[in-house]
Parts: sequence; C-alpha cells; structure tokens
Amino acid sequence: MLPAFDPATKVWSGIHRPPLLNSEASLGQVILHTLSLNPSKEIQIDADTGRSMTNGELQLRAIRVVQNLKELGFCKGDMVTMACANSENVAPLAVGLLINGMPFNTLSPSYGVDDMVHMMKITQPKLVFCDANNYETIKQAVALAVKDKPLVYVFESGEMDCVKRVEDLLKVTGRELFFVPPYLGDSHQLIAMILCSSGTTGLPKGVCLSHAHLITIYGNRMPGYNFKLLFNFSPLYWGSGVYTLLTSLMSGITRLITRQPFSEDLCFDLLERYPVDGLFTPPSYAHLLLQHPRLKTANWSNIRLWALGGSAASEQIRNSMNALLPNGKASNGLGISEIGRVSFGQKPFAVGMLLPNIKGKIVDEDGAALENGVRGELMLKFSVKILGYYNNPEANAESIDEEGWLRTGDIAYFDEEGYLFLVDRKKDMLKYRNYQISPSDLESIVAKIDGVSHVCVVGVPDEDGASDLATAVIVKTQGSQLNEADVLNTVNEQVADYKRLRGGVFFVEDIPMTATGKPLRRKLREIVISMIKSRES
Repeated sequence: MLPAFDPATKVWSGIHRPPLLNSEASLGQVILHTLSLNPSKEIQIDADTGRSMTNGELQLRAIRVVQNLKELGFCKGDMVTMACANSENVAPLAVGLLINGMPFNTLSPSYGVDDMVHMMKITQPKLVFCDANNYETIKQAVALAVKDKPLVYVFESGEMDCVKRVEDLLKVTGRELFFVPPYLGDSHQLIAMILCSSGTTGLPKGVCLSHAHLITIYGNRMPGYNFKLLFNFSPLYWGSGVYTLLTSLMSGITRLITRQPFSEDLCFDLLERYPVDGLFTPPSYAHLLLQHPRLKTANWSNIRLWALGGSAASEQIRNSMNALLPNGKASNGLGISEIGRVSFGQKPFAVGMLLPNIKGKIVDEDGAALENGVRGELMLKFSVKILGYYNNPEANAESIDEEGWLRTGDIAYFDEEGYLFLVDRKKDMLKYRNYQISPSDLESIVAKIDGVSHVCVVGVPDEDGASDLATAVIVKTQGSQLNEADVLNTVNEQVADYKRLRGGVFFVEDIPMTATGKPLRRKLREIVISMIKSRES
C-alpha cells in the first residue's frame, strides 16, 4: 500500500502499521526476548578483531551489565553519556542500559571538549562511557560540565592505569540464569535514548526518544528485504548507527562493525572480506568511492540495497551507484533525529515516500496547509507522541505544536504521487559529512582575530553537492594586513576536524544585511560561489 492524501486536510499519511512487537514493554525487554529466540545466531562480527558474537552471548553480557550496574547502585532514570566508537561491547552495554531504564545520550567520539561540555551541561550524566583515545577529552568535559562527578568507564582501555574498565561490568554474577527484566512503567513516557539534533537554529539539542517510539519504528521489518549482513561506519552518535544496531537486534540480522572511521580503502577492504548485502553511507562517502581506482575491480554482487541518507543525494551519484549493482539498487531517504526514518524510495530528485506511521504536510508562514506541488515548510507527525527536547521547554514550544506536529525547518513539497522533495534548509546550520556545524560557533572564533571587523560563515557545496564546506566571509578593519592563511591557521587549530574552514576565506567590502542587521546568508553564499568560479577561471 502507498501513502494516502487527504484533500480536506492536505495531509499525506504513510500506511498504519502497528508494531509486531509489544510497545507497552520496554525496549530492553523486547530485545532480550528477540535474542532468546535464536541463541546460536551470529548477531555481530567485529571486522577489526575477527571475533563474532551470538545472540546468546550478547544476551548474557547485557544481563551482566544490568546486574553489575545495579550492584553499583545505578537504577532507572540515571542519565548516561556514551561517546564511543563501534567496539565489541558497545551493543551489550546499550542493551543493558535499556533493560535498566537508564537513558543514554550518544555523542560523537571525535567531539572536542566544547561540544562534549555543551551536551553534558544539558544531561548531567551520572555515568559516562568513552574510548581510550578520547578519555582525556572526556575528563576535561566532565570537570567543566557535570556538577556531581559521574563514574567514567573506558572501552578497551588496554594498558591505561587508574581507569574504570567497561569489561568490569561484564564479570560473572552467578545470577544470570535467574534474571527477569523488570517492568519499567509507561514505555510511551520513558526515555530510551537522547540523540543530538541542531533543531532549526543554534547548538545541538537533546532529542528524547521513548521506548515505545523505538519499538514502533523497529518492530517491523522493511518489506521486500531479508538482509543477512548489515554495515555502515556510523557510531551510535548518528541516527544511522542507531538504525543499524536496532534493526540488527530486533530483526535478527548480523551486523558488521569497525572502530575505524570511513576511508575508501577500508570500505573496499571490508566489502571484499564480508558479504555485506545491506549498506548505508552518506552521499559524500559514495562520491569518494565512485572516484576511487578500486571501483572497477570491486565485487558489488552481494549488495542488495545501498541506502543513502544524511544529506541530499544527487541523481548522478545514485545513477552511478545503480550501474554498479548487478543484484541490487541504490536508494535514498530522509531521516530526522526527532522521529527516525521518515521517507524512502526512488524517484529522481525525491527523498522517497512517507514510511508507515508517519504523517506529513507542507505549510506556509502562517501554518496553513498547502496543496501538492507548492513549496513550504515540512511538518511531520509520528503515531507515537514525540517527547521533544531534554530540559528545553522553549525549544519544545517552538518546534512541536499543540497537535504533536514537528516543525522540521526544511523547505519541501509533495508531488501528486506522494513523493517528498526537499528544496532547501530553512535553518542556517551547515552539514559536512553528516556533522552539523553551527556558523555562529565559527563566527565567534573568527571575530576575535585581530583585523576582523565583521564575519559571516556560510556553506558552499562540495564537488558532488553532498556536504557544505564552511567558508568565512570577512570585512577587514581599516589598514589590516590579515590574510587567508592567518585565519585558517587560527580557526583550524581550535576546532574539531569537521568544523574546519574547508571552503576557505574570502574578504569583501561589506556583508549584505537585512533591515534588522542580520546577514543575508543565502545572498552571501551566492556571492561566494561566484567568487570561487572567478578564482577558478
């Protein structure tokens, strides 16, 4: 069945599909039950070590996490921060936290101190998990952000001294066989995890996802596919990382993991070594793979679906990928932190049709619903009530209306068939390889440089249009000898890699402003693109 359009309300609705799994239970209960149905099934393969884990082994480790955390005094509602790559015991730990009703906020393991501090100030975790290579960053962030100092545990800490090891939470308790997961109460109100989202403006906010919300999304398989091995590079910080983990656990599909970040050669190596049939990448990764010399000799016959998401995918990229796949197809979709998967499917320039249990409409500036083909702001509604943003009532009021509709901040339209087309982002946030960049963050750094009178940071498209390259546009003070190298060195030494000024620095006489003194970013972006073309000609 296809999404339906109601001409009276001008609302598109994905088909109603109740979850096959009980959304009144907790997500941890559901996962434990699913794992117990086939204990010998291989559920995870660690590409870095070659080790694999069965459902039964993952279940046992998760139960030990639950019991050892309770022994330490942790209980339902205690907040957790996870800033870690996809190592062997991340999945058992996450399941254990879900069973205990301990919500966790997933942060990028590559975050700098400032980004860690921002989110920890919001969540005030009692427990923090990290990797050996970001332990010092986490220590600094905890000292600056958290009032009551949490316990910090390190994954795979090796020879590190004086640290708490995640492996200590996996020790034998002797009570594993008698474990019964507790009932945690109303799963529609109980927070399972908190993802990071930039919302429509400003720094990231904490998106609360309930146990019932996640069960409703992942309690049904994607029709038409019966995958055997899923893979993407995303840690749990990304919605795509959560998607792969929960799809694996709740549908019984083996997941391939690696701690290493994306590189073209690593991706080719893994696809040669393992029969991956369900692959997810952002379009920017696909673009890099398509330009690589190994493309022509790689074996693409195992892949049945190459899913694209996180940013806009050009038709050129998707068509090039489809030409590679003799037994599969490339398809793109839309997902947002506040809901999860929103749309999926193939049509030129579209991001697909609405998925089950999703409603969508396009509205004008006054909130009135618009006809098909007319551009406006996209609003979405899920069948389970969205919990909103953690400790942020102001953002909730701005982003979610009284009927539960979410203002996405995206300019879009539906066609007569129900395909959704994204036109632009209403918000100013930039996106580089799936990382959100706040222009104001970079502007505050540039503004402190001697010789800068005014600055505005905009995004210019990279070669394939899949990412924004942060670009500083500067008006110099009179007589200043400031040059591009000075600015790049100052900024790039202070920020995380994804925030670097990859689009460069441009000096102008003035920055176009609105009547109220706000920079006209879209107009300035057009000016910069024109200047880039002039440089290249």
